[in-house]
Amino acid sequence: MGIRRDSAPRLLLAAAVLLLLAALAAGGTTAWTWLGRTRDIHAAQQRLSRGLEAQWASGAAPPARPAPIARLHLPTLRLDLVVVGGSAEADLRQGPGLIPGTAPIGAAGNTGIAGGRYPGVFWELDRVGIGDPVVLETREAWLVYRVIEARVVRPDDDALLEPPPPGAGPRLTLVTGDPRLSAARRLVRQATLVRRDPHAGPRPAELA
Repeated sequence: MGIRRDSAPRLLLAAAVLLLLAALAAGGTTAWTWLGRTRDIHAAQQRLSRGLEAQWASGAAPPARPAPIARLHLPTLRLDLVVVGGSAEADLRQGPGLIPGTAPIGAAGNTGIAGGRYPGVFWELDRVGIGDPVVLETREAWLVYRVIEARVVRPDDDALLEPPPPGAGPRLTLVTGDPRLSAARRLVRQATLVRRDPHAGPRPAELA
């Protein structure tokens, strides 16, 4: 007896859900934990966004950790994220975070930002390619970068977090887990600063 044609899409959907649940379980976590973490990060991002706007409007010092310190714009993914000041597990439950020991945002050197491989965070970071723009927004400036490196490396390979070579401009390095739902390797996108515009001026054309 064959499968009715109108029931086939429902069977395919059910199979897809089962495969997703199996993948999540194989990755060392449960579907509920993963979905709950995604929901919590999205809620934290909304809260941090309001806090960052209030902080910039008042000029007040950042609140207690995890403090919102900048916005990260990924035009390729149509994604805007609030960056917090730290990359410990508790920090990354809020969103992407500045990696300690790397250059502060806007300073010379190599600024490292880590983020979880969750939908709405760095889930699709692999889609950001060479030449794509990345923009960091601070209270003072728009920092416009272009991606120059796209790699997958071992989890203990910190070479791309080292300072840029002499004569090179400031760098921005984005790091997340690879493959999805795993920390077996690191997915890395590194960009170089191409322009610094005053925040009081127009938004960068890259964000149009």
